[in-house]
Amino acid sequence: MSEDLSVLVCGIGEEASAAARTLFAEGYAVALYRSTAPLILRRRMCYADAWYDGCAQLDGIEARRADVNAEFMLGFQTREFIPLLRGSLDEAVDRWPWHVIVIAREDKEPQPIALRDLAELSIGLGRAFTPGEDCDLAIDTEGHDPGAILSPGEKPSISRPRDVAADHALARATGAGLFRTHLSIGAAVEAGATLGFVDDAVLRAPTAGRIKGLARKEQAVVEGSPLVEIALDPSARVAGVSGRNKLVARGVAFAIEIENEGIEPFSFEGWR
Repeated sequence: MSEDLSVLVCGIGEEASAAARTLFAEGYAVALYRSTAPLILRRRMCYADAWYDGCAQLDGIEARRADVNAEFMLGFQTREFIPLLRGSLDEAVDRWPWHVIVIAREDKEPQPIALRDLAELSIGLGRAFTPGEDCDLAIDTEGHDPGAILSPGEKPSISRPRDVAADHALARATGAGLFRTHLSIGAAVEAGATLGFVDDAVLRAPTAGRIKGLARKEQAVVEGSPLVEIALDPSARVAGVSGRNKLVARGVAFAIEIENEGIEPFSFEGWR
């Protein structure tokens, strides 16, 4: 039944990208949506670069920007790539009779007020969502049980937050300007090495390690903006879907699976 169901994934970061990729691979008609330019460092672990460059690959599946309806329909009908919609959320929702909407809250992206009214099934990614209030179901993305499906009235298990500071370090802009760098994600760096420049100010590595996240070249930044994420472990994953986000994506797919008996499938026949 998956090939008859359409899913709009709002977000373009790691969790949203993992969900979109998994659903696409399982045969759902999937589109991504993001209204504003994403400021995401782990660009090889998500589809963020498609917003700027027109296309991006994640573990062998492509997302392609669909700024006109013909590009959207091409991707939707051929299933050769995941269309990425931009513009307003109203325009994205009106583009197709969506059965499911999945939303991740990302870096100040505007959020819909009535998420539950946008599709037959709404799924929120993360503990910022409350099932039964602002979505039908939520997927836990934190703690020891990523991918757990939360129904109305259920709360995520209590767990200690991950100590992300223990395995990576961030280099931040010391002033506003344009970020320039000759490095790429995956490069090894030494402590104190030049990572790039913000206008004329040198950005140096706070520690040795491997570049896991990197702001886009010529990106305008403000003071304090994170520009480079350095993994302390030289063998750390820097590309593709992480194990944690695979579990999150499977939780989304399973939630749709167990709910789809009440969803009326849609046919392309007769659609204009």
